[in-house]
Amino acid sequence: MDRELKKGSFIKRLFAYVIDYLIVVILVSLISSPFIDAKKTETIDKESTEIMEKYQNGEISTEEYVQRYGSVYYSLNRTTGIMTFITIIIDVLYFVVLQLYNKGQTLGKMIMRIKVVSKDGDLTMNQMIFRALIANMILVNIINFALITFTSKNVFMGVSVAVSMIQYIIMFISLIMLTTKEGRTIHDRIAHTMVVRED
Repeated sequence: MDRELKKGSFIKRLFAYVIDYLIVVILVSLISSPFIDAKKTETIDKESTEIMEKYQNGEISTEEYVQRYGSVYYSLNRTTGIMTFITIIIDVLYFVVLQLYNKGQTLGKMIMRIKVVSKDGDLTMNQMIFRALIANMILVNIINFALITFTSKNVFMGVSVAVSMIQYIIMFISLIMLTTKEGRTIHDRIAHTMVVRED
């Protein structure tokens, strides 16, 4: 079966990802906006910019910058925690449920004429969950939401930074893996899937 399938090109996968990302961002923004304190978020963003400018101008030390920026970052995540929760729900519905029941395609993949297929037969819910946890950062969002909800600022900062670094390393390795013959990324290998061109 694998010989008959032609892998989805890097460009097609990239454009599909961008389209899907924009769709999810718009949905999350529309749904979460009534629950977010816009004034508080704007104040925190302004404070964040001021701290960055002071650091760039040499008005504060690196240690002070890290400490103050960490507090602002924590406050921002506390304020927008509901957005993280909604993002998790939308990601699961879009990248797991929709993609499974739409024969391996999101809207982005439909437009780019590519789809996810199973190496083991028919796509399963477990395969789509494993893919989405890594590929769409659902696992990172779940961890961050749990941290911001149940832990202190110091624990949140330490674990959040570590988890984000691991995610970026995985993404970088996956980008390299896209250039291989099969074009299967880490999440494809874990889930026993591959992205192919639609006939």
